[in-house]
Amino acid sequence: MTIQQTLFDDERPAKLARDADPETSHDAAAEMLPKSGLLEARMTSIWWHNGPLTANEAAALAVVYYANNGKPHGHETYRKRYDGLLKKSRIVADGKKRCRISGKMATVYRIKDD
Repeated sequence: MTIQQTLFDDERPAKLARDADPETSHDAAAEMLPKSGLLEARMTSIWWHNGPLTANEAAALAVVYYANNGKPHGHETYRKRYDGLLKKSRIVADGKKRCRISGKMATVYRIKDD
């Protein structure tokens, strides 16, 4: 007999893994959750010190700057953090330009003025 869980009984991070995902995805999401704050902080620092950049440009700099600080993370791991920062209003869109990484026109982001 299965007991139905209530909303607060589920300890899996909802935004990092979907209910339909396999248990291994939920395990990976649970491991990533504490790190996501650190990765967002690193990306914020990149934008703070380098001014307006595309998400790809900021991620490329993060890979270089933080390569020797603990376990190195890849470009895509950092690039995905821009969405969380945007939703939290830490960064804002600031026009478009040709990205130095992809060569395509892309949105430029900057730290939000308070």
